[in-house]
This record gives sequence, structure tokens and C-alpha cells, in this order.
Amino acid sequence: MVFGGGAVWSLFDDRTILRASYGEGFKAPTLYQLHSEYGNSALDPEKSRGWDAGVEQHLFDHKLILSATWFERNTDNLITYNGCPTSNRPPLCLAPGTTTPRAGYYANIQRSEAHGLEMAGLAQIGRLTIDGNYSWIVAEDRSPGLNFGNQLARRPRHAANATARYAWPFGLNTAVAMRWSGETIDTARTSATVTPFVNRAYTIIDLRAEMPVTQTLTLFARAENLFDDYYETARRYGQLGRSIYAGFRARL
Repeated sequence: MVFGGGAVWSLFDDRTILRASYGEGFKAPTLYQLHSEYGNSALDPEKSRGWDAGVEQHLFDHKLILSATWFERNTDNLITYNGCPTSNRPPLCLAPGTTTPRAGYYANIQRSEAHGLEMAGLAQIGRLTIDGNYSWIVAEDRSPGLNFGNQLARRPRHAANATARYAWPFGLNTAVAMRWSGETIDTARTSATVTPFVNRAYTIIDLRAEMPVTQTLTLFARAENLFDDYYETARRYGQLGRSIYAGFRARL
């Protein structure tokens, strides 16, 4: 059984909003995490509990909105991927029941903790709307032992997004979006001699356009990763380069 709840308090004619929530979670390991080539049939389910509290402020007749939220979360038996060293391999770096080496395996982190601050803003200036958010997240292994205090794999400590949209008088809607992620480590440290691979920070720019032709037909186009940057969110898993899409949506 898990529990969750929240509360919202609106003040000063909805110009100031206070909110808070508490929640618990449960996540069973997937079949892939249990039985794939990287599987570990001894995995335990994840159990988490966390809370957050924040404030949202509306200014200038709701044309400027600012918000900030602080959160904390504790997780027992967090399921994560561990890469294997090329030498001095622990038993889980061998395929179950064999002596065949494997690249990595899923395992439980006995205890992990995350806390941080999320800030967001939105401004409307005539036909132009600008919004963005920034996250500062400290996510660490809190299990007793060698890994205590290490940053969790593939969790950027800093991340941000921003979008600028413009609604043209003749119906065209255009937008430019930015996604930025700070560097991450790719796998948890497994011994004093293993240094985790670092996925570098990256910035991605997207463009979008949408034009209604009739009440039921809309044309759209978008360019993702406009500057064709190479980046990885996981080691050796490169993401798409520049991609162009165009089409239409019809309501019948």
C-alpha cells in the first residue's frame, strides 16, 4: 500500500499560490532488468517516499508567472545499471551460470537520496510568449560503503529548458526551443580503481512552425537538433542528429 496527498492555498485573488505534497512509490523490476543479457534475477522492488513544497507568483495581470519548488526523495533498493570493468570482474559481471563476461548488469542501490530546487517562469509580451525552467538536483548513493556520496548514474545535476513562441497576425505560430543538460556519469563506481565514464554536457536547439489552413486542417513543420550536435544520454547510445519533419493534422 502506498500513500499520497497534497494541498494548495491560493492567496491575494490567485496572485500567490502555495502548494505542497507528499507521496510514496513502489516499482517492481521489469522483465528486461530481471532476465535480459544484463539481467539480475535477485533484484528487489524499489520503494520511495518524498515531499515537495513551492510557491507560484503571478504579476502584471498574470502576464509574468514565477515559481520555485523544493523537493526531497528517499528511495530504498533503487534499480540502476552498473558497467563492468575489463579486469577483476565481480561475479555479477559474468552471465548467470556461465564464465562469459558481460558489459554490465542491473543491481539495487540499498539507499539513495535526491533533493533539489526547480524554478520556472513564463512571460507574455503581446504575441510573444517566453517560458523556461531550471533544475538543480543532487541525487546520491547513500548506501554504507565505498559508493556513499557518489552521484547517481545518468542524473544531471543541472538541467534547463526554454521556449520562445510567437503568434503571427495571419495565423502562423512559430517557436524556438532550447534543451540543456549538464554532464552526467554513466555508471555507478564499482571499485576504487573504476572511474565512471562522463557523458558531456550538451545544448540542443529545435524549431517549430504550425499554420492552420482551415478549421479542420493544420500544416506543421519542425527541425530537431538544428545544429546537428552529437550527444549521448547513455554511453555509446548517440541520439539523432539534425532531423526535419513536416506534415498535416486533420480533424474529421
